[in-house]
Amino acid sequence: REIKDHTTPRSPMTTLLSLAGEYVKSINPSLLSSPPPSIEQTGNDVCYLGPNGEDHVDHLVYCRDLPEGKRAMVGSWYINHERHVIEYIAFVTISFLVIRILTPMLSKYPQKNVSNLNPPLHIKVLTFIMYSCQLSYKLQGYEGKILFMLMPCNVLWTMWAVLCFWPKLSSQTMHIMYQLIIPYSALAIVAVATPDTSDLVMWGEVPFFFLMHYMLIAYPISCLRRGQISMLPMPESNDSIVSNFLKWWVLACAYFALFYFGVAVPLSVKFGLNINYMMHPPPNPGDMVSGPNFRLQSTLCCAAAFFFVQFLATVGEFFAKAAGTRYGKTKNM
Repeated sequence: REIKDHTTPRSPMTTLLSLAGEYVKSINPSLLSSPPPSIEQTGNDVCYLGPNGEDHVDHLVYCRDLPEGKRAMVGSWYINHERHVIEYIAFVTISFLVIRILTPMLSKYPQKNVSNLNPPLHIKVLTFIMYSCQLSYKLQGYEGKILFMLMPCNVLWTMWAVLCFWPKLSSQTMHIMYQLIIPYSALAIVAVATPDTSDLVMWGEVPFFFLMHYMLIAYPISCLRRGQISMLPMPESNDSIVSNFLKWWVLACAYFALFYFGVAVPLSVKFGLNINYMMHPPPNPGDMVSGPNFRLQSTLCCAAAFFFVQFLATVGEFFAKAAGTRYGKTKNM
């Protein structure tokens, strides 16, 4: 007697997505399906499976055997492999298209004024010291700790280092970097407000963490006060304040998403680390950011933070210039 198969046939797209998910899993089959506990609970807590996903005791990597500080940064398959594929394709594609569309629309900064964008000597000296210290901490830490130079605030330090020391940057490149630094400074504020120091175990690393983040907040404020950075449209631009604001805000979000979904996630999977909390959510009050949509929630939170800081900088500069204009007119009367 013939037995009929009543299972619903899978569509080609579902099959393709499943194959892509299996490929993603094969990149690092040693990751657990959920993050290990942050504090030892059983004495035999597992942080990684065997190299090929083996769960036999002879192949497991126990958390107690990891170098100090690494346990807190272990990655996991918190969301399923197919979700990784979907989010990677969606965010990378959309971000790339947004950047391609918006970049030609940006007003051009005059090359003759490039000297106005050069950081002052004291920022160059401080950047050299801070960046060197941070690199030293990352290189001396556990294997793979250098990858955490991809954390947002370390990327901010890299941007400052490029502005300070990269030879012959065009004025437009420097202008774009400054415009991105302002909204990204929101992440330094978040890091100070909700610090995660769980992998900072070397001498002086915790106080250095706070110092470097406070400096990342102070740098752009100093540049805005000196007039080195302006959040308002350039004089020859036809943009309104609102359109100028929205272009730079959307561009900041696009670059951020492209970098962290397109670069940080693949490296997190490959090396089994939770770079910028892209593999599972960070510690947060009440676990508000959690579940399979945690990366979407985090993206919205970052976009809102960028908006808020850029808004404050733009409004502050607008009223400061308006007050300065009124003061100048009163003085000349």
